[in-house]
Amino acid sequence: MSCSDKILRWNVLGLQGALLSHFLRPVYLRSVTLGYLYSQGHLTRAICCRMSRDGDTFQAGLPAPYVVNHPEVGRVSVYDSARQTGKTKESSVNWALPDDTDVEVLDGTKGKVDGPKLDVSRVSKRHLFALFQSLCAKAERRDLQALPSYSEAKEAARAYQGAKGQFFWALQEMGYGSWICKPQEEKAFSLAEA
Repeated sequence: MSCSDKILRWNVLGLQGALLSHFLRPVYLRSVTLGYLYSQGHLTRAICCRMSRDGDTFQAGLPAPYVVNHPEVGRVSVYDSARQTGKTKESSVNWALPDDTDVEVLDGTKGKVDGPKLDVSRVSKRHLFALFQSLCAKAERRDLQALPSYSEAKEAARAYQGAKGQFFWALQEMGYGSWICKPQEEKAFSLAEA
């Protein structure tokens, strides 16, 4: 899937994902800024407007509170025009203000923390599911705590799953192809298996 496909998905389903949709309404981007190769028409079509090509037909089929979000788009006023071409870098970085830890650098080819130990990342599915279970306990959501696996907790987000199914169906109907999904086995784990 391309970067614009993933941003398109966020502009329909939100950034919060299935697990947090149990607690939050969709969290949508307000703006998207590019550094170079900017075309407003191409960018808006790629990240949101292609879902509105038949008017409001697609949006009308989405369950509330999901919509087709149309963020503001723009470009930086100054950028280095010497574009770097070549292979995408294998490292990725994550950081969040509430983290009392440093930046986490990952080896993108392995999904593990960069370094000799290759620790599991704090943004791994297993770690995020543990945080979700902790949130469920604090919020006294026993219904969600009772769901034994990561995949079942995601599937229980009915409105999110309905919107996702509608999104995937619409992509095919509009001729954009099928969304490529990871193997189901990657989601079929419980914390008890750790």
